Amino acid sequence: MAKASERKGVRTDERACCLAERRKQLDNIRLNYVSFPVIRSIPCPECKMILHIRVYERPADDAAL
Repeated sequence: MAKASERKGVRTDERACCLAERRKQLDNIRLNYVSFPVIRSIPCPECKMILHIRVYERPADDAAL
């Protein structure tokens, strides 16, 4: 089977709307979650592409929170 990047009709690049939603979700995880890993699959509200978000540990800068 061909890789996703080689198949026609499968978009693998993220648009600006996807990047904004990913940034929003990562900020939410960073501020509100205390238990890791966090694994989420959410649709982009504009283009409906599924965004796979995986955070395995709290970033080192936030460890003091």
